[in-house]
Amino acid sequence: MPPRCSSSSFLTVVPFPCLLPFVPVAAGRPEGRRRLSTILPQEPSGEKVLYALYTLIVGLLFYSLLPLLLLYVLITGRHREQLGERFGLYPALPKVAGKERIWLHAASVGEVQAARALITELRDLRPRAEFVVTTMTLHGRKVAERQLAPIPCRLAPLDVPGVVGRAVKKFDPDIYVCLETELWPLLLRKAASRGVRVVQLNGRLSAKAAGGYQRWRWFFRRVLASFTAMAVISESDRERYLALGADPSRLQVLGNVKYDLRLPEDPDRVREEFARTLAVDAQARVLVFGSTHGGEEELLLPLLRTLAEAGWLMVLAPRHLERLDALKRMLAAQGIAFDCFSRLRQGDRRRQPVVILDSLGELASLYSIADYVFCGGSMVPRHGHNLMEAAIWGKVVFFGPSMDDFHDAAQILEAAGGGFMVGGVDELRERILAFERHPESYRLACLRAGEAARAQLGAARSQAALVAGCLAG
Repeated sequence: MPPRCSSSSFLTVVPFPCLLPFVPVAAGRPEGRRRLSTILPQEPSGEKVLYALYTLIVGLLFYSLLPLLLLYVLITGRHREQLGERFGLYPALPKVAGKERIWLHAASVGEVQAARALITELRDLRPRAEFVVTTMTLHGRKVAERQLAPIPCRLAPLDVPGVVGRAVKKFDPDIYVCLETELWPLLLRKAASRGVRVVQLNGRLSAKAAGGYQRWRWFFRRVLASFTAMAVISESDRERYLALGADPSRLQVLGNVKYDLRLPEDPDRVREEFARTLAVDAQARVLVFGSTHGGEEELLLPLLRTLAEAGWLMVLAPRHLERLDALKRMLAAQGIAFDCFSRLRQGDRRRQPVVILDSLGELASLYSIADYVFCGGSMVPRHGHNLMEAAIWGKVVFFGPSMDDFHDAAQILEAAGGGFMVGGVDELRERILAFERHPESYRLACLRAGEAARAQLGAARSQAALVAGCLAG
């Protein structure tokens, strides 16, 4: 079975290979736009038959298993929230005459941040555009609803026959933009068959993934041929996509939108708000553990305890909020008292030196009051998270050795002297204490981190311009 391009539960995706050979049939909408047949190669009849057979098999398997899947939801209660959206049962979204509709698809919270940056630029380039955003995860959707309102934000449809057609018809986009490697073959094919332009932005492909996909190069050659345009993050990504059969004339290196971060319009107000909520004064020392994972908090616990007992404020921000109960039980079992950020937001006064960040979408702004930052998912094999979210505030970022998904950010910050890899919690403690003894060195390192982050600006504009060009063409 071919490798899957994204992973999630069975009600997020279908348990079948998600990369299939196909070529869309039309580039414009039916109302007079030129057909994709003028710019894409015709799909051989043999591949049409193969794809039709695959679609039939996927449909038969999914719909025959559907009663069992629904029974699972009924018994366990899992995936029940907004289940109808997974089946393309969206509320009506009537289009405004004369406006272009851009459908942006993001996997989760990180891609939602990228979508927000792109929307800002697209509104400038295409002022009459309107947007709809879909996410794979419920967590991502909740963050999108809060940060992108009043843009409609929905859960992505299952990639199965019938469902994708219903979703494309309901949204009726002029262009479909998938972020990173969210490649869903039935959805892409259905969108293209209705004359929707299909674009990939912020594409990336790790060396490990590319090695696995090489065995199914004939799949990827047809999938990648369906795109009107593709923007990838780095030259390494470009080379890997080319090796899989991407058309070099449609493939550009335009940087990483996730690193194209800007501070809020009034950063001082943000700092003051968080300082007030957390009862932080000028003398306090604050260490934020951002986007931590299970198994990682246990490793960090000795440092957390030591610095908390020394009077530091320690903020634990788990990557996945569904782990909150487990995290609270672990701290309680270790005799570590804590406050929850959500209660402090509601007006409670902080009483403990440890705070759990238990609310969505706050971490990037909370970095504003940190003295030190450790970026999680890196001391356990979770491949890291976005270091630039802290660096843009002028914060040095510490991280562990597992940074596969953000290795370029790690290299940028390390080269600038604004980021430091640590092999374990003991090295992290020594690094922090060494900077405490040499505050001027730390101040300069923070300046370098901020400069390195600001040097990444521009990727969102370049990728938005690519989308605007596809719409104009």
